[in-house]
Amino acid sequence: MKTYLSYGGGVNSTACIVLHAQGKLHYDEAIYVDHGCDWPETREYVRMMAERFPITIIETPETLYDYAWRYQMVPYMKTRWCTRLFKTQIIEKHIETPCFQLIGFSSDEAHRAELKSSNGIENRFPLIEHDIDRTGCKQIIEDFGVPVPMKSGCYFCPMQTIKQWKKQRREHPDLFCRTEQLEKRNMEYRQSKGKKPMYLYSNKKPLRDVVKEKAEFLFEEMQYPPCECEL
Repeated sequence: MKTYLSYGGGVNSTACIVLHAQGKLHYDEAIYVDHGCDWPETREYVRMMAERFPITIIETPETLYDYAWRYQMVPYMKTRWCTRLFKTQIIEKHIETPCFQLIGFSSDEAHRAELKSSNGIENRFPLIEHDIDRTGCKQIIEDFGVPVPMKSGCYFCPMQTIKQWKKQRREHPDLFCRTEQLEKRNMEYRQSKGKKPMYLYSNKKPLRDVVKEKAEFLFEEMQYPPCECEL
């Protein structure tokens, strides 16, 4: 059976790429699904990696944002429909089954790993099997001479921290505006249906309130650039 690596452009899965290049980890193909909505730094990093290592990049016909906008939705942590539709199912259509799929959970997040087989795909967790934690992953990448990537993820993922939301508002105001617009569109839809509000940040408060919390700046350049989304 073939073995595939689910590549996300983050620290852990990049360590798997390096281990494969060193002959310490086997897989037949590394796959990255580009749904158009990972942080720009992650998408740029993946393309840099694809120039140095064999990585298959699959672009989705519709971006995750456009899909969410069309259906007036936002990603939701409990159902994780975004991961299912824009990663899991895309990979399942591409690979040959039965097969093994390598997931880059590090040893310090072993609680997330679930040994299961579904649709002819059996998940494996090589970093956990070799007791490699996140710090170890960074060291593997650095020792190989590859830049360590930022934490990967979609720029409107609800699992982001306040720090990440503030970073986005400061460094990518255009993306933050788009995210606010999506959140507002979903709120208006839910209100029209008589449903409870659903916010992107931990479902507690609107993003605009999130980034304003403790808004103290030590340097002039840290202040937020102007936002033109007119919300």
